Amino acid sequence: MAASGGEKARISDDVKDVEHSISSNERHPEEPLNWSWRKKHLALLVLIFETFLLKYTATFIAPGVHTLAEDFHTTAVKGTYLASATAIVPAFAPLIWIPLSQRLRRRPILLIGTIASMLFNIGLARSQTYAQALICRLFGYATASAGLCITPAAISDMFFFHEKGKRIGVNSFLLVVAPYLGGVTVGSIQYNPDLGWRWAMYIAAIMYACLFVAIFLCVPETIYTPKPVGFAPDLEHKKPLHERLGFKNHHPTGSWAATFKRPYIMFAYPSVLLPSIWFGVCYMSEVCNTTGFPLNFGKGSQYNFNTRQVGFCSFSGFTGASMAEWTAGPVCDFVAKKHLKSGQNWLGTLAGISIYAFGQEVLVTVLMTYMVDCYPQQAAEVAIVFQFCMNVMAYHPPFYTPMWIASASAKVPYIVYAVLSVVLFPPCLGLFMLKGTEIRKKGPWGKMRVEDTNKAGEEDTH
Repeated sequence: MAASGGEKARISDDVKDVEHSISSNERHPEEPLNWSWRKKHLALLVLIFETFLLKYTATFIAPGVHTLAEDFHTTAVKGTYLASATAIVPAFAPLIWIPLSQRLRRRPILLIGTIASMLFNIGLARSQTYAQALICRLFGYATASAGLCITPAAISDMFFFHEKGKRIGVNSFLLVVAPYLGGVTVGSIQYNPDLGWRWAMYIAAIMYACLFVAIFLCVPETIYTPKPVGFAPDLEHKKPLHERLGFKNHHPTGSWAATFKRPYIMFAYPSVLLPSIWFGVCYMSEVCNTTGFPLNFGKGSQYNFNTRQVGFCSFSGFTGASMAEWTAGPVCDFVAKKHLKSGQNWLGTLAGISIYAFGQEVLVTVLMTYMVDCYPQQAAEVAIVFQFCMNVMAYHPPFYTPMWIASASAKVPYIVYAVLSVVLFPPCLGLFMLKGTEIRKKGPWGKMRVEDTNKAGEEDTH
């Protein structure tokens, strides 16, 4: 989105305001913006790995749904619900985790969510009924979602305005490629008769255990309470144990109701809601793609792939998203045409998914950076709106798209999804390319403004 002259002036003023606030609000070593390059990027590495792990393990079940269905005496379609039904969880879970992180701080919430997810993955691996597996899957995904919106907020805490774009871009890239890489990895694991889908869940639990240790060692608290003007840090004073472990004292004065109201306020801001809705429409078929691989390519399909081959199908999405970092769409078009001419239709289909993932990566990076730049102090709440729209829109298609494909061929639903994205582009995104500054000046749809959320946040941080 090209910035107008007024927009560039606003951005310049924002950068100056941030730099002035840092110089006038003492160069305190505990201020995340003042951390060393090594400390910031070590924390960043762990945080984006948490984002990656949530989506990476989300597809651990998908390649082996036929085996899972046999274990639980159900159908393969119902087996895919263990993967697709949980897509709605990250839409709502952050509405609880983010307010809690404002009250209890981000570091404790990250640690609690990670260890709880590890335990639920163990429970999933040991489940003996479909109901047990579904409950563990839902709660495991809900607790792992703690870091999904905390990461963009922590990036905003640690990096200056002009440094956020690249970091959010890396986080967005991992968010897109993770589900596809998860399918590739776990396909081979489940194909091994000595491992299977249960060991895939144990491996997920081990990864969350490692993540817990990494967070504990490398991610200090990023919410910083400004010190009084003229305060001079006593470097010789010995910190209490909890501070040396990366935790901070916190005595919030605002009400719990005000804290839990903050995430909902950003839904009233057009420059956050409309781009999020549009991307949600573009993202609609993502869960259909990843959970549909076993049904479309696996046992009983026209291709009759084994579990490992089904897992390799996910590599198409990883390839497309990776290409978005260094090349353009014509390369993907060339691959698709080449395989279609050779008669290998399954490769043409996967090339289409590769192109789709290519677009996903570009859109997530651009839109998230744009929205966070619009409201840097509400980065966590902005991410909540984005994740809500994205996951709600991805939740419902897997329940009817397979039947739609069976009755009308794959062309019809995917053409409909594509047309929806084109039709909604002008009102949801094109409008901000032309009149973004004017729309933001008008404020939200409603009485509550972002300034009111800042006041509530200031109460919570003092």
